[in-house]
Amino acid sequence: MTIAQHRWKIAAAGCAAITLAAFLAPVPGFDRVEPPELPDAIPLLPAQSGAGPEQWNMIGNNLVVRNVRQSQLIAFLPDPDKATGAAVLVLPGGAFRMLSMSTEGTEVAEALVSKGIAAFVLKYRLNETASSDLLFAVKTAWLLTRFSYGAPTTVSEPKATEDALYALRLLHEEADRWSLDRGRIGMIGFSAGAMTALNVVEEEKPWGPDFVGYIYGPMDADVTADGLPPMLAAIARDDELILDRSFSIVDRWKNHGGEAELHVYENGGHGFGLGTEGTDSVRFEENLLDWLEQQI
Repeated sequence: MTIAQHRWKIAAAGCAAITLAAFLAPVPGFDRVEPPELPDAIPLLPAQSGAGPEQWNMIGNNLVVRNVRQSQLIAFLPDPDKATGAAVLVLPGGAFRMLSMSTEGTEVAEALVSKGIAAFVLKYRLNETASSDLLFAVKTAWLLTRFSYGAPTTVSEPKATEDALYALRLLHEEADRWSLDRGRIGMIGFSAGAMTALNVVEEEKPWGPDFVGYIYGPMDADVTADGLPPMLAAIARDDELILDRSFSIVDRWKNHGGEAELHVYENGGHGFGLGTEGTDSVRFEENLLDWLEQQI
C-alpha cells in the first residue's frame, strides 16, 4: 500500500466517523427523551415481532413518538360525579411517521375530561423510520416540502386503521368497564388521524362512531359510505400542507346522509391542535366543545 493510499483510507475512515457522529448527534429542537410512564395504557393488537424500541422526542413543548409497533389505548376518565357517559377516541396526527402525543393527544383528552367526556388517546402503529433523529428530520422535511408545493405525495398506514377499528370496537364491548354509553362514542382525528378516522367510517361494522371530528384532514377526500354520523371539520386558511380549498368533503358527507359543520380559521397553519395562541385558530377549542355538547 502506498503512503497516498494509506492516507486516503485514513481520510475516508475519518469522514465516515464524522458522518456517523452527525447522524447520532442530537438535533436542535428535536430532543430525545425517555419514554413516559403510561400506567393507564391498554395494549391492543400484538406488537410486531423483532421490532426495536419506540423513540420519544420533544419538539418544543410537544411530546412525539415514532416507530410505534405496539398499539395502546390511553384512558382519561372524568370524575364519576361529572361523567356524562360519552366518550371520544382521539387519533393524533404526524404523517404516519410520528404521533403528536401532546398537542393532538393528551391536551385534547384533558379538555374533553373537563367537560365530563371520557377520552381515549390511541397510540397507533406507524411507518418505520430511521433510528437516527437527523435522518428522520431530513426525510420528514423533504416529505413536508413536497406537500407544501402540491407535489403528488401519498401517506398511509393500513395498520393505523386496523388499530383504530380495534380500539373503537373495544370501547363498545367494554363500555360497562368505563361506564360509557354505547350510543355516544365518537372519534376525533387530526391530520393523519383524521384520515384514519375517515377510513374507519368507510368500513362496514355494527358499531360507531356516533360522531366524528375531522381536523385538518384532506378537504377533497372521497366519501363512499352511507348513513354517516355527524361530522365537524376544521382547518386554517394558511394550512401549508392541506392546499385544497374546495372543502368538498363537507358536501360529499351531506350527500351520503350525514350532518356536517365546517370551521375555517384565517390563520393557525397545520397542526394547531386545540388552537395556536395569537391566531384565529385559538377559537377551535371552544367550537369543538360546543359541537360535542350537541352530540352528547
